[in-house]
Amino acid sequence: MRTIGIVGGLAWPSSIVYYRVINELVSARLGGLHSAKLVLAQTDFEEVERHQREGRWDGVGDLLAAEANKLKAAGADFFLLACNTVHTADEHIERSVDLPFLHIVDATARAIQERGFGTVGLLGSRYTMTGDYFVGRLQKRYGLKVLTAEGEHADNVHNALYEELAKGEFRPATREKFKAAMADLAARGAEVVVLGCTEFGLLVQDGDSPVPVLDTTVEHARAAVDLAFET
Repeated sequence: MRTIGIVGGLAWPSSIVYYRVINELVSARLGGLHSAKLVLAQTDFEEVERHQREGRWDGVGDLLAAEANKLKAAGADFFLLACNTVHTADEHIERSVDLPFLHIVDATARAIQERGFGTVGLLGSRYTMTGDYFVGRLQKRYGLKVLTAEGEHADNVHNALYEELAKGEFRPATREKFKAAMADLAARGAEVVVLGCTEFGLLVQDGDSPVPVLDTTVEHARAAVDLAFET
């Protein structure tokens, strides 16, 4: 089994989910008391988000590349970024780290295609829904049609992330706003809703969406375990 490297703390609540899901999947495969071989590194998320707000994605890349290089020194065989938004700096990070990189959008796209969906509704931070790293990658590499939240729905999910979810706060009223956003995406033709922020799956529950929901955190973790077991 290969050693998984995780750049986490982006924010910390979803890093807990990665840790749990990865270990549960390894245990299911191997049984007994087996758990994953992994190393985790993180920087202060406040610093990362300050660079994001200022549009300094090179700064984001520098911070996270430094953590990824710590993972290599600690024995990781490959690494992942436990956050969707910071993948905006993916090319900068890949150039700066001599370690294979498991991209969250690729893991998500494979799961979408395996389920036979062609039109995707995407919820994420404003950076994710208006940038190219997620939407463009799904369209150009995988031929998928992507719809994103609009208007107040886009504002609601973005604000919830930074004002509540990244702090570990999950409110019923906010969940209702997410339900409305997912219903709107389905009404516009989405066949599946992608939770394109690693904290969203901690809020959204089964039955909240009129169409199937795909959690990028879980799919990324599954892909990491698959890669760890490749020979």
